[in-house]
Amino acid sequence: MPWQRIHRVSGLVGKGLDSGHCKCDSEKVVMAKHTKPKPDKGMTKKQIAISHRQREYNRKLLMWLGVVAVLVVAVAAAGVYDILIARPARPVAIVNGVSIRADQYRKRVLFERYELDRILQNIQSQLAVTDPADPNNEFLIQYYQQIGNQFYQQRLGIDRQVLDTMVEEELGRQKAAEVGLTTGDEEINEAIRARLASRLGYVTQAQATSIAGTVVAATATSQTFTPTPMPTSTPSLTVAVTITDTSADEAEEFPTPAPTATRHIITDDEFSQEYAAYSENLTDEAEVREADYRAFVEARLVVESVSDYFAEQVPGEAEQVNVSHIRAETEGNAAGVLRRLDDGEDFSLVATQASSNTFTAQKGGELGWFAEGELTARFNQDVEDSAFSLAPGSYSRPISTTLGLQIIRVNERGLQLLNDSQLRTQQQVAYSDWLTEARSSVGVVILWEPEMAPSDPFLEEASGSPGGGVPIQQ
Repeated sequence: MPWQRIHRVSGLVGKGLDSGHCKCDSEKVVMAKHTKPKPDKGMTKKQIAISHRQREYNRKLLMWLGVVAVLVVAVAAAGVYDILIARPARPVAIVNGVSIRADQYRKRVLFERYELDRILQNIQSQLAVTDPADPNNEFLIQYYQQIGNQFYQQRLGIDRQVLDTMVEEELGRQKAAEVGLTTGDEEINEAIRARLASRLGYVTQAQATSIAGTVVAATATSQTFTPTPMPTSTPSLTVAVTITDTSADEAEEFPTPAPTATRHIITDDEFSQEYAAYSENLTDEAEVREADYRAFVEARLVVESVSDYFAEQVPGEAEQVNVSHIRAETEGNAAGVLRRLDDGEDFSLVATQASSNTFTAQKGGELGWFAEGELTARFNQDVEDSAFSLAPGSYSRPISTTLGLQIIRVNERGLQLLNDSQLRTQQQVAYSDWLTEARSSVGVVILWEPEMAPSDPFLEEASGSPGGGVPIQQ
């Protein structure tokens, strides 16, 4: 049948197509079955070596990166530690085991610079408003320039001076502890009040009371003092004076001198306002806090108390010599004076006739009583040594001084009461001698270097920039 034929053909065709596909697939399957997989031979020795080297390199790289990272962190930490901890704690000096830290020194330097700069600015302001063309201002301008240049020189050396001051204060603090001296808050408060009152031209109540007591004592002394009558010289010229009687109505009236103005006593409100403004300026301009300022004031009070302690140890009397002298301008004159003295002439007579110091010659060469150290200040150490080694009534050979050749005679010697000036001098010497000895002890070690001071724009201006940090001149 045709449809059967067609069916067969179509079946053959389909079968052929199908058998074709099957044949191909079967061949692939057969080939896959008969194809053996290649054995995995693994990495070669060279590849293994390269891989091992790569892993080792990576390990070492990571290790070194870790080391570098640790070093970077360590360096940064060390820098931070040095800036924030080590450098501030580094001592500028060691005083008997107590360190004066760099940060403490830095604060004090900034404070002292601030104070001196303020003074210099005030002097400059005074000069600016003083007319140099007015002849009446000549002395005032010279005065301002003189004190201004003194403060300027002090300002240039303030960094080292602060170190010396802090060493003195630490020595004072240790001495105060040794002898039982203390400084309380009330003393600090009063000292601050006095400082700020002085800035305003005022006084504190305590200062006013002290001044009044001094005036009363001086008045009482003057009322009970009886002056020694002076000899009346014979006048060489008599002047006739005609006195005209003037009635009371016609008498010239002289104005009564005005009493000296009483200085204003600072009030609590004035002090509070000034202190608040001053504290704020210190913080803003000098990086000094109120607590730092109080510590500075306390340190100076301690030094004052130690100075007073040594002053109290000075006796009111001391070995003194009463001295006369003859001054000769040349060696020939001095030789002539010695010949007269050696021949037995009276020392006072020779001094009156031969001394080139006409003022003391009028008194027979008498200089008066001298305690230890005073003749050195007046002449030199050789004169003092000679005076304190001579027996009463004897005289020295000529001694060379800046005031000429001096022949010294000791009239008397022995314990004498010190006058006020001598007592003050001896008290100052007592403290100064202690401080000098304490500074030179092995326990005081100075580690300061100029680089330890904070940077100073003032010095930079003084070294080159016009208009700033220069001596005060007009």
